[in-house]
Parts: sequence; C-alpha cells; structure tokens
Amino acid sequence: MNKKKSIDALNAFIGINKNRFESYIMASKQINEYDLITLFTGFQEKNKQYKAELVSEILKLGGKPTMESPIILLVSKIYREVRSKFRIKDREDILNRCEYDADVTLKKYTTVLNNNIEHLSPKHQNIINAQHQSIKKDHDTLKGLGDLMVTCRRFNLETQT
Repeated sequence: MNKKKSIDALNAFIGINKNRFESYIMASKQINEYDLITLFTGFQEKNKQYKAELVSEILKLGGKPTMESPIILLVSKIYREVRSKFRIKDREDILNRCEYDADVTLKKYTTVLNNNIEHLSPKHQNIINAQHQSIKKDHDTLKGLGDLMVTCRRFNLETQT
C-alpha cells in the first residue's frame, strides 16, 4: 500500500464531501421551508463528521489534509455563482436538484473507491463504505420526498378532473 496514494485518495473524498456540503448550504439558502432547511442542515453536519474522519486518517498516515488549489477553488466558485443565479422555483425543484447532487456524490464515491481500492486499507475502505451507505440513505430520503411530491401532485390533478 502506497501511503501517498492512500492520502491522495482520502483527500479526494474530502473534496467530494466539500462539494456536497456546499450544495446543501446553497439549498438551505434557496428555500424557506423549515423541514427542508432542518434536513439539509443535518446533511451538512454529517459531512463535517465525514471530513473529520478522513482528516484523522490522513494525519495518522503522516499526510496533510487537502488544501485545494487556486484553480479548483476558482472553478468551484464559478460553479456556485452560476448555480446560485438559477433560483429554485419550489419544493419539488429543490428536492430534485438535491437528489441529483446526491446521485453525483454516490457515483464519485464509487469511482474514487474503485480506482484506489489497492491503496486503501481495510479500515479506510470500511470508513468510505459507511459514508457511502449514509449518503445513499440521504439520497433515498430525498428521492422519497420528491416522489411524494409527484404523487400528491398527481392525486390533486386526478381529483380535480
């Protein structure tokens, strides 16, 4: 197991979580519904925990947790600025966007894990798999809420005709 590659892989997961964290901050700012703000805040807290776990493991390996390059920071800033200009219309829109973001996060986790499996110890793999499962549960919560919105809309349309 190559320590540098292990550290790089763990840092990649920190970056994924940073994007997820920022996505939920943005979602919280774009909606005024207390239940969703509470849900998104809970997801942000989980991300802080995931990052702390990853930072701890990087430090144990003698590495340095990621400090993003200026180019990555600029691209992230542009992405956030462009995205923030597209205001969310309603609850269903924000749930759909957050579900999509969760899909992207899950795919990135899977890709990074699969591409670095030989560089991650069984303990690191367990941490990543546990985080992945937790993010999957969050995704399923978002999907369930979005599906409920669609069902309610259909039911309302059918009863009005």
